[in-house]
Amino acid sequence: MSSASHKQVPSLSMQPRRRGKILVVDDDPIILEVVRERLEGAGYAVYVRVDAIGTSQWVAREQPDFILLDVMMPALSGGELGLLLKRSTSTNQTAVILHSSMSAASLLPVIQRTGAIGTIAKTHDGAKFIEEFEAIVARAKK
Repeated sequence: MSSASHKQVPSLSMQPRRRGKILVVDDDPIILEVVRERLEGAGYAVYVRVDAIGTSQWVAREQPDFILLDVMMPALSGGELGLLLKRSTSTNQTAVILHSSMSAASLLPVIQRTGAIGTIAKTHDGAKFIEEFEAIVARAKK
């Protein structure tokens, strides 16, 4: 990815916003692309960021429906970013879903601190990922 990848990068296909606007934040460009493809395939408008720095301003301006947030990132961790989002009145209504290879038990403190609505394990199984994502989204909409 180019140096512009540190800024919001719109989806290449820019499908209509049929199912929601999702921001994916992860420091791994390969994971970003795989997750983008999965979510776009399920009908979501997807935006990606490879850097947590500046993300809270983007969220305040663009108001995504959900943020899929990697927990382990350099400079500003997903837990720290989630806490910033929770504390700001301009971003605290945006639902955060944690995306991590860490165990659910080890993520409990991060969930409590950030107010995340759920977690999804990083997996190679695209169908399982979408199933888990949509289950969390459905619970959030109730």
